[in-house]
Amino acid sequence: MKRIPQAARRELLGRLLCATLFLQPVMATAPAVAKSVDAGSQRVTEEVINGKTFCVIKESIKAKPEAVWQILTDYANATKVFPQLKKCHVVADHGSTKVLKHTVAPSGTIGTYEYTIELKENAPKALEWHRMSGAFKEVDGFWKLEPTEGGHSTLVTYSAYVNGGFFMPQPLVKRQCKIDMPQIMSTLRSEAETTQIANRPAHIQ
Repeated sequence: MKRIPQAARRELLGRLLCATLFLQPVMATAPAVAKSVDAGSQRVTEEVINGKTFCVIKESIKAKPEAVWQILTDYANATKVFPQLKKCHVVADHGSTKVLKHTVAPSGTIGTYEYTIELKENAPKALEWHRMSGAFKEVDGFWKLEPTEGGHSTLVTYSAYVNGGFFMPQPLVKRQCKIDMPQIMSTLRSEAETTQIANRPAHIQ
């Protein structure tokens, strides 16, 4: 059996992904999905940062910034918190700068995608990352944590930019981000607020 060259395989996978994404409008506009995207304050907007159009979502979480930070930087257990993240491995640890290998499975699509990022930590205020190698052409993003209500709550900003390259049209990539990002933020909020309640002294619960 003749082996398909790696470049040809990548092109074929790209075409298959595009075909899959083009079949998704019915799923993406179904009432249940639309509700998750637009529910409450969870609205994904677009913002141009350094010439790139990022998808941005903000949410007020009733937990201290330190509690939210602990969840975001618990890389060993990240897959238990964020359903789209299938694997998270720390390749190199240089203190506040780390190299992570991610395997992700966007909701509603076929297959997984693996890429390596360099991540910079600014505890407990911000996480920022960019793609080093692997799937996609560019992957940039950040989490920003701002204390509110005297430090008892946190305004969380999640921003992401993904350039899938020639075979992944940017409008489709953005649409996928707008489906997945509210789910990610909801999961983070639930985890942080549940942990916050569990850690309160019994007499004030």
